[in-house]
Order: sequence, then structure tokens, then C-alpha cells
Amino acid sequence: MIHEILPHKLDNQFDCRNPKPTDYLIRYDGAKTLLKKDATYTIPRVSELLELEGKTLADFEGHYLFSIDNTAFFLDDSNASQTDQTPPPPAGYEYMVSRTFRNMSPVERLGGATAAHLAHWESQNRFCGKCGHPMTRGEKERSVVCPKCGNVVYPRISPVVIVAVRNGDKLLMAHNIDNPNPRLFLISGFVEIGESLEQAVHREVLEEAGIKVKNIRYFGSQPWPFSDSLITGFTAELNGDDTIHMQEAELSEAMWVRREDIPEYETDVSISCCLIENFRRGFTIQDA
Repeated sequence: MIHEILPHKLDNQFDCRNPKPTDYLIRYDGAKTLLKKDATYTIPRVSELLELEGKTLADFEGHYLFSIDNTAFFLDDSNASQTDQTPPPPAGYEYMVSRTFRNMSPVERLGGATAAHLAHWESQNRFCGKCGHPMTRGEKERSVVCPKCGNVVYPRISPVVIVAVRNGDKLLMAHNIDNPNPRLFLISGFVEIGESLEQAVHREVLEEAGIKVKNIRYFGSQPWPFSDSLITGFTAELNGDDTIHMQEAELSEAMWVRREDIPEYETDVSISCCLIENFRRGFTIQDA
């Protein structure tokens, strides 16, 4: 899954430090990240963007986010005051959506997507939601603080559930209308205020597929920076009638798929694929 990057190690402890020329630099426009475009997309290094603009490390404007091994990720602050318009990308660079990170190496995939997650959070909290005053960056922890009223805001991490519902040798699979990937995946959704993860599983499956489930079992979890969330995976069994009543406002497809008809899914990025592969290969939860 996306966070499994051994032998590399993520160090996300809050810190304030200066960049090295070889560190990664995230330039975010409020929705997309500036990436270097060669045969594939890569995250630019600090030295690359500084050289393009005729600058040196002494001119660097940005702040530290986290490190993977000995390479840090920094967020560019050079356009922090110019919120109305983002400078055009330099030649050979392009602003791309966060899903682009999914096709990168494990380190750039996790690092880039997580950095974009933090950049998005900062861009959404430039002003205090309580009094409207401009926020400042926390000096002792990862936060933004209002110097006028003292309001403190931490990075947003939304809980999500995803579930592999089994019906004998068949798996409930679906396609969300907002997912550009045409393949079938699993039922998932954000947890609502006042409900447990298990209650969210019951509700999401009933809402989106019109069926009831039982024997909910924990499978695993993963960070999912593409939607600012933490996903918890479960397995469950059909409880009662297997007739699907698809929620067309959310899904374009929903169906029971036999084990032998499920193609192989790559498990290096998402817990959804891991859950599907767990079923396809006939594993039990203890085997997973």
C-alpha cells in the first residue's frame, strides 16, 4: 500500500530546518502541484527551481514538511502573498493533480501526495475561521495559529471506511461515478459525525447497494492523502437478500462478481486492491 515504502522510512516529526539543494520542493497552486515533465513526471528538487529563477539557497522561501530517509520535502512559500494568480509553469514543468503521484516511485508517490495533502490544508486555512484574521504557521507543532484570537487548526484527516462484502464465492464490487479509473472496486465512504467505523460500514453498504451486512471484521488501514483521509478496511458477509439497489447518485455500476471472474489487482497503492486480492486468492483474514 502507499505507506509501505521499506527499506525507506518516513520521518514526519515536526521540525524547522533549512533545505539542501537535493531536497524536494513542492509548489502548490491551491489544487495542483508543479511537476517536472520528462518521459515521466517527477517532483522538482530545490536546486532545479532556484536555478530556473536565477536564485540561490540564500533566496529560498519555503518551509520544511517531513523527510523520507535523508531527503526532505519543502513547501514553496515564494507565492504565498499572491493568492489571486499562480505564476505560469516554467518550460518543462506542468501543474498536475495529486493522482499523478500514484504513477511515481514509492518514495515520490508517498512523499508527493502527503506533501500535497499538507499544502492543500495550508491553502484552505490562510485566514482564521473564527475571526477572519490571517493565520500564522505554528512554531512548536504542525498547525496554523491565529495571532489575534488564538484559534489553532491542525491538518485535516477525514476517516473513511471501505468494505469487501462477500456472498459465498462472490464479491460486491462497484464503480464510483467520480473515479476516472474504469475498473470495479469496493463500497467506501466517509464516516459521519456520531457514528462508529462499523456503523459507517453498515450505512454505506445499505445506502449505495441496498443490502445488509453482518460479521464485520477489521482488515487494515492506510493513509490516503489524495482525499485528505485515513481509510480503514473491513470485510463483511451478506445478511439476507442479495438483490442490489444501486445508488445512482454515487455509483455507475454495482454487482456481485464471482471469484474466478475477478482480474488481478496491483496491491502497491491502495487498500481497496488489497481487499480485492485477499478475496480473489481465497485468503482468510488471518492469512492476509
